[in-house]
Amino acid sequence: MMKAKEGMKILSNFTLLKKYWVSPVRLYGPVDFEDTSPKTSEALGQAENNPFVLPVFKMFSFVLKRSTKMAICLAAVILLFGGFCVPTIAAPTLDLTTAGSSGNIGVAYFEQVDPQSTGTGVIEPFVRLSTNQEVEQGYNTDARPLEFHENNSNQFTRALRLDEVPNIYNCGTWYREFLLDINQNGTASGRFLSLDTIEIYLANEGNLTGYPTNLGIKIYDLDATGDNWIKLNSRLNHGSGSGDMLAYIPDSLFVGGDYVYLYSRFGENYPNNDGFEEWAIRRGEPLPVIPAPGAVVLGSIGIGIVGWLRRCKTL
Repeated sequence: MMKAKEGMKILSNFTLLKKYWVSPVRLYGPVDFEDTSPKTSEALGQAENNPFVLPVFKMFSFVLKRSTKMAICLAAVILLFGGFCVPTIAAPTLDLTTAGSSGNIGVAYFEQVDPQSTGTGVIEPFVRLSTNQEVEQGYNTDARPLEFHENNSNQFTRALRLDEVPNIYNCGTWYREFLLDINQNGTASGRFLSLDTIEIYLANEGNLTGYPTNLGIKIYDLDATGDNWIKLNSRLNHGSGSGDMLAYIPDSLFVGGDYVYLYSRFGENYPNNDGFEEWAIRRGEPLPVIPAPGAVVLGSIGIGIVGWLRRCKTL
């Protein structure tokens, strides 16, 4: 029997792969994602953001038919490397990749934005993240220099006063509303982006810097109930300025200062690949909040009772 050391040597020299011409497309197969397994170089390029894992049994069977000795060597290497797997992506805590989708993570409520007028003059950005890196992060402030991947313009990255943030009432709770606009390359797999961190701080000054210790009092954390993240789809709306997600954070948490700092991080699960990500506030009439099912039922009962009372001439 060959030693695992010899198997590692064969693997490192790609002897097995070269001898039988096992292409990367055949070598790896997708795990738990919507697109079918790519068979062309173009399809492979589109699937580059998806999790892949080595089809161990299929490959072992392929090698066994040609060489018992090489199959034993391959088995030793697979055992040594714990199955020779590429890490897969865990399921998102909240999936907003379909139109009209929404849901809660802890006390906060999130919803996919309907494509309607949310462009220049309607929304006002307060932090824009502009980078070519797969993982991006940053927060709003008037301080310069900026710490992470924020756009340096005061038009796009600035201090945000609490009284600027819309206050929305829904189902017995007042929320503060934040709008997120994302940009991705729009391919079958590249359209997705993960929002992995949201942290909100309150302070009495708008020019603080030094995440995370010097931004004031933390009043909200997306990961307060675990390692949470949101999956977003940039193809549901029409490019920059149309908005992609609304975040509703309970107003009761906003105690401790007049300035709001929103730190966010993207790309840990589905990487950033194009354009910028931007947080903004809406001016004018706020977008409607989708009511909870219980509220719909109660509202329908209330309307029915009023109609019955009017018919009986009680009202």
